[in-house]
Amino acid sequence: MVVITLLLCILGPTAVGKTEIAIAVAQRLNAEIVSADSRQIYRYMDIGTAKPTPCQQAQVRHHLVDVVDPDERFSVADYQRAADNAIGDIQSRGKRAMLVGGAGLYFRAIVDGLFDGPNADPAFRGGLRAEAQKFGAEVLHRRYPE
Repeated sequence: MVVITLLLCILGPTAVGKTEIAIAVAQRLNAEIVSADSRQIYRYMDIGTAKPTPCQQAQVRHHLVDVVDPDERFSVADYQRAADNAIGDIQSRGKRAMLVGGAGLYFRAIVDGLFDGPNADPAFRGGLRAEAQKFGAEVLHRRYPE
C-alpha cells in the first residue's frame, strides 16, 4: 500500500468537464492524472466513455487509461493495486497525483481502502453456476436472499 501524502481529487459524472479542469490544474501544479473511471480503463471502448483525447493525454500524463482488454477480468481490487502503483510512481518522481473520474467505488478504494478478505473461489462459483443451471436460479435466490 502506498502512503499518499496529498491526493488531489476531481470526481463527477461523465461529460461535465473533469478532464479539461484536471489538465489545467495538473499543468499548474506539476501533477499527473490517475483515471478513476471504470470504463476508460478498457481499450477499444472509446465511444460513450469521454476518454481523454490523444491531444489531451499529450498535455499531461494520464495513468490507467486503455490498460485492460474488455474481455479481461478486472476488479476494484485490481484497480486499487494499479492506482496505488501509479500514485507511488508519480510521487517517487516528485510530482503530485490527481485522481480524476466518476467511479465512486474506485475513489473509495483509494481513499478508504477495501475490505481485507479472501479472494473469489472459482470452484465454489462454478458449483453454484452448475447448480443454477440444473435446478434454476430460484433455488439459489431462496438459499442466499440478499
